[in-house]
Formats: sequence, C-alpha cells, structure tokens
Amino acid sequence: MNKTVSLISLALMSFSALSDEQEPGIQWGVGAAVVSQDQGYTDVGNETILVPALAIQYGNFSLLGPRANYKVWQQDNIELSLVGQLRLDGYEEADGDIFLGMEDRDMSFDFGFEGELDTKIGEFGFSFMHDMTSTHEGYEASVSYGIPFTAGDGRIVPYVSASYLSEDLVDYYYGVLPNEQRAGRMAYVGDASMNFEVGVSSDWFFGKNHMIKADLSYTAYGSEIKDSPLIEQSGGAQLLLGYVYVF
Repeated sequence: MNKTVSLISLALMSFSALSDEQEPGIQWGVGAAVVSQDQGYTDVGNETILVPALAIQYGNFSLLGPRANYKVWQQDNIELSLVGQLRLDGYEEADGDIFLGMEDRDMSFDFGFEGELDTKIGEFGFSFMHDMTSTHEGYEASVSYGIPFTAGDGRIVPYVSASYLSEDLVDYYYGVLPNEQRAGRMAYVGDASMNFEVGVSSDWFFGKNHMIKADLSYTAYGSEIKDSPLIEQSGGAQLLLGYVYVF
C-alpha cells in the first residue's frame, strides 16, 4: 500500500538546517527512512516500509525524496515557500481484503505554498496544497504549532497541527463507489474532514555529514473519515526513523 509520509516536510527543514552549516553552493545527500504506520484501514494493520531519499540543497531550492521546496520570500523570522510533493496515499486491490473488488486509488502530485513564523513562544506554520494531476481533484489546508528544544547536537520539536481535507480528497481515498459496494462494505460518499495531529520530531547531527531523524505522530481522523466502511480505527499512528549522509 502506498504511504503518506506526513513528516517529510520536517525532515526537509532539518536537512536545510544541516546544509546551512556547509560551504556555499550545492549540497546533496543520500539516505533512507524506515516508516512504520497503521492508517486504520479495516483488517490491514501496521505496515513497515523502507523509503530511500535523495536530498539536495542549492540556494533557496531544497529537495528531499518526493518533496521539493523553493523559498520565495524571507524577512526576519518569516518565510514563504512554494512546495511540490507526491501525495503517497492510496491503495491497490491486493493490499487487503477490504479492497477486493475496488478500483485502485492512486498517488497524486500536489502543489501549493507554505509559510513559517518563528517566535519566542514557538514556531507557527501553515500550508495549502492542491492536486495538480486531476487524481483526487481536491486540496488540503493545514496549520501547525511546535516548540523546539535543543539537546546537545540534537533538536526536538513537540508539535500539534490541524488539517482541513476537501470533499473531493476525502471521497477519493475513503469513499466507496456504488459499483464497489458489497456485504460489509456499503457505498459511501466522503465529505470534507478536519484531522488533528500530535507528534514529536527530532533531529540529531553528528559532525558535518550525518543526520539521524526520529519522529512519532498520531493523527485523529474527522468523523467523515471514521465513518467510511474502509476505516475501523479513529486515527493512525506513524513512526519514522531516518538517516541522511550529506556530502
């Protein structure tokens, strides 16, 4: 089953911070992350995958795995960036019995913008992402708040976030078409949903070349997602352990 690595944006910021300590010019790295995640699908359970990553930092442009970022404006403690990323949500019929007889739900390429405000009381963020591939034809808008702490050569950020998922997005990934219904899986039309997430992101730096990332999060689904016959849990948990070597 395809995965949504929701903490990839935090990993990208961590790589950018590490690259800032290097000599000017292009910086790049390679690495991988182990992602263990339970998305709450009926009778599917926890799954673990290995995600390889190519990381590039050049001026205002950053790339980490399926996500690219270009900083278009920065002033003091405020910055605004354009963002493009693959939304790795979706499933295939073979991913679980609950999906038997259903059409595949594919990944999409989403594009939008995000902003960040650093203050004495923490980091505030917002983002807006829209499907550019006419896959789900929807959008997601998010706000977040985190409090960074330093621990030796590490950085720990407890955070909370809220995300509004549009009707088209929810219906595509969690809806059941009339021709897909069967016993135990009724037809379902998804509506817009508000999800809430709480988590801890941490980055650990070793010299100029090594970064280890460890993140843990839990997303509480809105009722519009929980009511889907494809979902049996009230939310999904994710653990990410990653390493990047910067050349």
